[in-house]
Amino acid sequence: MRLERTKPGAPPLGGVPAAGTGRAMVRSLPVRSVPVRSVLVRLHRWLGLATALFLAVAGLTGSVLAFQHELDEWLNPHFYAVSGGAPALPPERLIETVERAHPALQVWYMEYAGEGDHSALLGTVPRTDPATGQPFAVTQYVFYLDPATGKELGRRQWGQCCFEPENLVPFLLEFHYTLRLPGNWGLYLMGGVAILWTLDCLIALLLTFPRGRPFFAKWRPAWTVKPGNAHRVTLDLHRAGGLWLWLILLPVAVSSIAMNLPSQVFKPAVSLFSPAPLSVYEQRARMPREDLGTTKLSYGQALARAKEEAAFRGVREPVGELYYSFEYNFYGFGFGDHDAPRGSAWIFVHGTDGHFLGQEIPGQGSAGERFVQWQTPIHGGRIAGLPGRIVVAVTGVAIAVLSVTGILIWWRKRRARRAARPAS
Repeated sequence: MRLERTKPGAPPLGGVPAAGTGRAMVRSLPVRSVPVRSVLVRLHRWLGLATALFLAVAGLTGSVLAFQHELDEWLNPHFYAVSGGAPALPPERLIETVERAHPALQVWYMEYAGEGDHSALLGTVPRTDPATGQPFAVTQYVFYLDPATGKELGRRQWGQCCFEPENLVPFLLEFHYTLRLPGNWGLYLMGGVAILWTLDCLIALLLTFPRGRPFFAKWRPAWTVKPGNAHRVTLDLHRAGGLWLWLILLPVAVSSIAMNLPSQVFKPAVSLFSPAPLSVYEQRARMPREDLGTTKLSYGQALARAKEEAAFRGVREPVGELYYSFEYNFYGFGFGDHDAPRGSAWIFVHGTDGHFLGQEIPGQGSAGERFVQWQTPIHGGRIAGLPGRIVVAVTGVAIAVLSVTGILIWWRKRRARRAARPAS
C-alpha cells in the first residue's frame, strides 16, 4: 500500500510536520541584553506550548509511517498476494478492468509494478451522473489487483476510522497529514504549526548558547543529561535531546512547510534565492475553467505520449505511477521507483491532445527546483534509504518525548511561580 500524499504536480492530499523540538533549552545566551533573552525565552515557551500537542501526535504517527508499506503488507497480506512469475498487463488494461466492473467509478490514480511481482493499487472517485450533473452516490474504493491477471485481490475505503488491520495505515496517514479535518483546513493548520516549529527550532538553539568564552567548553554541559532530581533530569533531557536531534528536526520542520504550504509559502520563499516555479497542478489551478479544455485522451493514449516525452528527455525507467486530474484536465506519469532516494521522474501531458505540459525530474532544474524536490525524501527519511527511515522512526518517538518534557517543564515552573507569590 502506498497512495502517497505528495505526488509531484498532484493535488496535495496532505502533508504535515511529523515532529517537534524542545521547548526549554534555557541556558544562558550569547546575547548580552537581558530584554532580548527574556523575549526569546517567552517566544520559546509559547511557541512550544502552542505546537506541543500537534507535534507529539505527528511525531508518533510519523514514526509508524516511516515503515507504512511494510506494516500494511504485514497487516493485510491478501492485498499483496500476487501470482508472480508473469509479466504485468498494460496499465490501461488494469484500469479498464476496474472501470468495467464498477461503471459508476473512475480511476484517478494507480501504482503499477511492470514486473508483475507486486500488486497494482488503483484509487477511484465517483463519475458524474449526466442526469443530475452530480457525482454518483457510490462508495469510492482503493482496489488491489494482481497485475498479471487483473484479478481483484481486495478493496478498501481509504482513510476510514480506525484500528482494524485494513484501516490502520491509511487512517494514520490521513491523520498525520490533516488531522482528518475537512477540506484543506488540516493542511493549513499543520502548515502553520510547521512554520512555528521551524522558528522555535532556531530560538531553541540560541537559548542553549553560553555567555562568555571558551564557547565550546561552556556549551558542552548543555549536551549532557546529569543526575539529579526529576525536574533537573527532565530539563537536561529536553535540552540535550533537542540539541542532539537538531540537525534532523530542522530539515523535517522545513520539509513540513513544503508539504503543507508549497505554493502559499514554501516556493515563494525559495524563489527569493533561486527560481522555484509552480507545479503543473498549481499552474492549472489558477487558469480560467474555459482554458482547461476537455478530456479526449484515454490513459493508454496519454501514456504513449508521456513515454515519447520521457525518452526525449533521457528518462529510461518504466512507468511506476500515473494519475489523471479530472479537475484540471492533465495526466501525470511517474517513471522509476517511487521509493528510491530521489523518487520518480514525472512527465505531465494535456488531457485533450497530449501536448507536453511540464516535468519534474530529480536533479534537473534550478537550484530552487532541486531544493523543492528534496523535501519529500527528507521528510520520510527516504533520502538515506533504510537507515534514513530508521532515523526518522526513532526521531518521531523522540519528538513526542521532547514535547511532553517541554510541557512538564512549563507546568513545574508555573506551579513554582504561583507558590512564590505572596499571599494576599
